[in-house]
Amino acid sequence: MKLIHITLMVLAVIAVAVGDVFLKKAALAGGFTRAMTSPWMAAAIVLYLYQIIFFTYAFLTGWQLSVIGSMQTVLYALIILGAGVLYFNESLSLGQGIGVAMAFAGVMLMNMEA
Repeated sequence: MKLIHITLMVLAVIAVAVGDVFLKKAALAGGFTRAMTSPWMAAAIVLYLYQIIFFTYAFLTGWQLSVIGSMQTVLYALIILGAGVLYFNESLSLGQGIGVAMAFAGVMLMNMEA
């Protein structure tokens, strides 16, 4: 996979992860109507649209679903875990940390050239 492709994929994953953080911030406004009219919700929608456009491009140009899917999942998990721990003061257990490290190692192994 080319460096530009990996960079674009990382940006798409960051977009959806940040979009999810924005959704949580919108939800903290209290109530469905307030969340739906929050500027955080609008920003989340824009980020989700970017991700949809990127992945449509990726699949139209022949990227392997198995590789891009696993890379997206692991990168997303890393970003969301970081946001949860650093921004929302959530905790991460030792087992969860080991699981994330193993998933990341798996993605690295899947992308190694034989």
